[in-house]
Amino acid sequence: MRAGRLLVAAGALACGIAVSGVATQAGLKPAESALVTRYVGAIAAHRYAVAFDLLEAPEQRYFQSVANFSSVFQADRLDVVRFRIIGSTRRPPLGAVALVRERVSFYDHAQHALVKADMTVPYGVTAPLRIKDPYHPWRAFAPAGVSGHSAGLRVVVRKLSFFTGRLETILTFANTGPRAVTVLPYGRSVLRDQDGKPYTPLATRLPSLTDPTLYTGLRLPPDAQYTGLMTFVTPGRFVATSLDFSFGPVLVDGGGQPFEIALPRYFVPRLSAVAVARALQRCHGSERTRCMPAT
Repeated sequence: MRAGRLLVAAGALACGIAVSGVATQAGLKPAESALVTRYVGAIAAHRYAVAFDLLEAPEQRYFQSVANFSSVFQADRLDVVRFRIIGSTRRPPLGAVALVRERVSFYDHAQHALVKADMTVPYGVTAPLRIKDPYHPWRAFAPAGVSGHSAGLRVVVRKLSFFTGRLETILTFANTGPRAVTVLPYGRSVLRDQDGKPYTPLATRLPSLTDPTLYTGLRLPPDAQYTGLMTFVTPGRFVATSLDFSFGPVLVDGGGQPFEIALPRYFVPRLSAVAVARALQRCHGSERTRCMPAT
């Protein structure tokens, strides 16, 4: 199979902090450095309740709960192997921005494999000593078994990311049949909630929101596949209990009418403190060293 576009810049793995004002090269104060180290160390240890408590109040309200916050990292199976603060800037009156070099491993939903990467991640430090870590979804899932198949084309939902006003989906389109197929997912694709209310794809000029290949149409020869992003417009705080996806139209070379592929209904998990408690218990098991802040 030929792999589609590599999607490694998803959610927590590719966030930046856009702030206004004039930056200075002033270093972090000791208390600020300790705060950043504690926050990233908590993420590395999967101690999400500790990290959540260090966020500034607006971000805590955005995530609403530790369970939502932890789901963002768990959906990508994120592990911070080691990290160190390599620099900072200060943007009065907004606070400081710490630059942290991280060695991470995560699940690449396009390659269907765990991969490792080195990246520099900015973290804001606001008064009174709180962390600003924006641009994450407020919750995320990597659903299992959400796929549909017809006339040789298979569609798989790899990841769901809930943002304010939109639902981002990572999808794989794979041609397992003997003839080429053309997929036009921005033609008649639709998402419906538990009440049957429809939501349509978001079409923009921004590749981070609208995949250009899927927008213009995807042609797959036999044994080819493509993994890309589709974003659906939703209410501000989308709390559906179930999701029904339908993608199309799909055209098979040499025959038949265009058709859509309907996926089985996906019941959105109800997050609870149980999942977080299990994550925290890892700090007391055989992998105890993972709970120590990396350097």
